[in-house]
Amino acid sequence: MADAWNSSAKGACLVAGLAGGFAVGYLLGRRRSQDDFFDEAIRRFPSRMHSPRRSPHLSPLHRPTEDERIATMELEKRLADDAKERRLSAEADMWGHGLTRQKSPLTPKPPRALSWFARQVTGGTPPISPGGHNAPFDYEEDLGRVYGLGGYSQSSRVLLCMVGLPARGKSYITKMLIRYLTWSGFPVKAFNAGNVRRQEGMASASASFFNDQDAQATQRREAIAEQCMLEAIEWLRMHKSVCVAIFDATNTTKRRRKKIIDQCTQSKGITPVFVESICDNAEILEKNYALKLGNDDYQAMDPAVARADFLERVKAYEKRYETITDDECDGGICYVKLFNVGQKVEMHRCSGYLMSNIGFFMSNIHISPRCIWLTRHAESEDQLAGVLGSHRKELTHLGRQYSRNLASFLKKCKREMEESGSTESSSEMLVLMGTVPVHYSTLQAMISSAPNLGDYDDEACSPGGAVHCKEFQAMSSSLLNELDGGVCNGLSYDDIRRDYPDLWEARERDKLRFRYPNGESYQDVIGRLRPIIIELERQRRSILVISHLAVQRCLYAYFTGCPMEELPYLEMDMHTVVELRPGAFDCGVRHVQLAETSDANLLQRKASGRMP
Repeated sequence: MADAWNSSAKGACLVAGLAGGFAVGYLLGRRRSQDDFFDEAIRRFPSRMHSPRRSPHLSPLHRPTEDERIATMELEKRLADDAKERRLSAEADMWGHGLTRQKSPLTPKPPRALSWFARQVTGGTPPISPGGHNAPFDYEEDLGRVYGLGGYSQSSRVLLCMVGLPARGKSYITKMLIRYLTWSGFPVKAFNAGNVRRQEGMASASASFFNDQDAQATQRREAIAEQCMLEAIEWLRMHKSVCVAIFDATNTTKRRRKKIIDQCTQSKGITPVFVESICDNAEILEKNYALKLGNDDYQAMDPAVARADFLERVKAYEKRYETITDDECDGGICYVKLFNVGQKVEMHRCSGYLMSNIGFFMSNIHISPRCIWLTRHAESEDQLAGVLGSHRKELTHLGRQYSRNLASFLKKCKREMEESGSTESSSEMLVLMGTVPVHYSTLQAMISSAPNLGDYDDEACSPGGAVHCKEFQAMSSSLLNELDGGVCNGLSYDDIRRDYPDLWEARERDKLRFRYPNGESYQDVIGRLRPIIIELERQRRSILVISHLAVQRCLYAYFTGCPMEELPYLEMDMHTVVELRPGAFDCGVRHVQLAETSDANLLQRKASGRMP
């Protein structure tokens, strides 16, 4: 028992000794950490802190003096600020902007190599800084080509082949697709067999040229169609990534369609998709016939004679017309069928991101007349100060006046539509706007200044909700909010130009693709506006869109077919309504200024280079 007791006592003493040693070591280490911390504070803030000499008799549990406590708080704040500077600098260098403040004493740390994936949505490889810590990383070598959403598929090149009788809306659908795909960022080009025929000197070909009884004319038509098809396929071969060629011809026989499919199979990665337009609506056909009589084939011909000749051409095509069926090419044919320009849509074996978007877009288009009004929000106080990304709702006196004039303008347009017999587009107007307070302030000023527009409830005007009035329905969506300035939100344009000169220069070099760190580019805004475009195409009512400048530019560029490189520089003046009237082959545009703007606002826009 005694031996056991002695062993236990020795063990307990050993454990106690070890515990005591660890405790002393911890306290000494803590004292050492505190000493190092205060030495760092004294070194970095000699003018802000006394340098107390530590006494060798101070306990390891010494409580800091008031001066030491203040210095500690200042050091922690400075280190936090420096860490924020490092983060912003790393994010900007990651995109090649060189966003660094000269006053920062710390050298930015290298960013994580793949952290840019969070914003890489528009395709292409992100740029490398021309020099600095992240230059050795080669995205192409280490990752290969990085595509945007929908930018890659195993069958990345698509040959859209139009199918249908003359005057069935094939050229209209072609123009709509070109406008939408170009605006969305996909390379697209149309190849029209009729244009090839006219270029070869057969612009005034009569109906007999399209009759199968003339063997020589039939052979010539097939040669023209084959030439046009080969040009489209050759254009697709020139591209390595996703692109669309539109073969605009009748393609009304199974033999012609099989020939197209066989030709595409000889080229890897080219997928033929047929788009058949079927129309049996007499009213639509009459309008299409009238449009056809204005093309190059009938310009110098009497309208009655031209109409009779064109109808004979249609009858010649009807004799050999074979609609697309599911069993063509052993059931492997891919097609989209449109009935009466969007009344009904059928899709067969159309898969993938691009074709799904094309099919969804075509199912929402129509040719009903209506107006689309684009307007920037009413002038605000923050706008005069030139603050980027402002969300405050305070309107200026001129801003409230513009809202009143806008309400009167809408009421006048509605009355004119009713007098012209356009009841569908004037029955109920729709207002689409963003979710920031200044958009709601514009709407509120419109409604409160024009009681005839209907009853209005202030509580109903809340983000994400809808306002129901007698004359129109107002709806909001964050998709219509302004381009996100990221880390530059809340700064004035002068601040950005002064504090971030490299960032400003990068924006000036490529305004379309430039992306603010932690923010957006114009291409990003286009990407999130696609559902808005579908809604604008779908609606048969007239629509007013209230938003900021960048969103207005993107929407205007879509409807007018503006070249994408010119989009960031479009003139969209304050207190001006842009009236768009989409038509079969073009879009009518009218600018109506309804109020003046503050001189300070005009000067700010000139000084800022028309931000954003």
